[in-house]
Amino acid sequence: MKQPRTSNQKRSSTSIAIGFVALVLVIYKGSQLYSEHALANEHFDPVIPGNVNIVGIDPGAGYQIIVANQMAQLVQASGGFGGTESDSGGATEGAIKKRIPMKELLEVVHGDSKAVGPFVMNLNGMSENENWPPVRVIWTSEELTKAFSGDAKLKSKLESDLNVRLDGTPLPTLRVTSLQSGIILDYPVTVKISVDGQLRSVTGRIQEPYKPAFCQDVEAQYKDKQVTTESILGYYATEAAKVKTNPKLTDNVVKVIKSHIDPANSRQLAEAAERVLKSAVVVINEKYITSASHRGYDTARGTMYDLTIDLNDEGRRRLWKYSHDKVGSHLLLVTDGIPIAAPIIRHELSQGELTITQMEDEGLVKDAEASLNGKSTGVNH
Repeated sequence: MKQPRTSNQKRSSTSIAIGFVALVLVIYKGSQLYSEHALANEHFDPVIPGNVNIVGIDPGAGYQIIVANQMAQLVQASGGFGGTESDSGGATEGAIKKRIPMKELLEVVHGDSKAVGPFVMNLNGMSENENWPPVRVIWTSEELTKAFSGDAKLKSKLESDLNVRLDGTPLPTLRVTSLQSGIILDYPVTVKISVDGQLRSVTGRIQEPYKPAFCQDVEAQYKDKQVTTESILGYYATEAAKVKTNPKLTDNVVKVIKSHIDPANSRQLAEAAERVLKSAVVVINEKYITSASHRGYDTARGTMYDLTIDLNDEGRRRLWKYSHDKVGSHLLLVTDGIPIAAPIIRHELSQGELTITQMEDEGLVKDAEASLNGKSTGVNH
């Protein structure tokens, strides 16, 4: 017959349990203190983006990671950093919307002024599409300002390219190409990038189609119709007659264009880009990677692949320092500007080896492995 436990035995068991919990807490706290002490004096220069990059994403910056068509993407979110854990490495699955172009992002971080304009345009829904005119007549903000300020030659050329006067009223003659194409506004935009705690300004150029309201009204009359130059001229004459009796049907070309090329508008457009640039940091590139390997294995979802990346000592310390207070947030593995994986930081990454698990596309994994090993990028480790 089993004897009941005495009160002393119960107290002894309780003491052992409390002692074990206390020991665990001491070990945990000691580990924290060791990490903080080891990382306290670690100061690194910013990483210049390379062919292969591990990018840290700031949780709470208004962006999330999704996985679509076996590809990881950084996208704008409607409410904070919304990535949730899933079998695909912690990313949210779904259709790509407002995708952040990582290639251009890394180029901007690198200080490439040519990438600034396309990057800002993308984030503001202004990217070039099928609605842009096939004939590109580009007017820079500097040229436009001169035309508005009294340069007779530029003013005449601008009115001809728009097929309207600067007050928006139609010209007496029709140039079909000008009517249908309008012009492309080209103006500067400057983004501020934080480099080692210091703000650095990088200026690029935005391009944006512009067509006067009168020209849009004429085109609307023959949309989806088979037309000739003569029939277009007829629609043009009809709309011109309407404007003659009611000048309010036109827009003030000078006022509209100035609102676009105004530095205040450029500053507003740049803010969207700067929010992304602040949320993403290049933690390491191929310079800090010594080798990579992969393995495949069968799962209920099909064959999956793990990619293991071996870091040199500085790469290990850089990743450790970044991950110290970032548990729960994401990293993006980006090769040649393409995000291919989005692992979650589940604990401090203090080891010299990083394994990205459950990747589905063997081709992407092998390409990443080759790039990391310097076989396709020309990088020598």
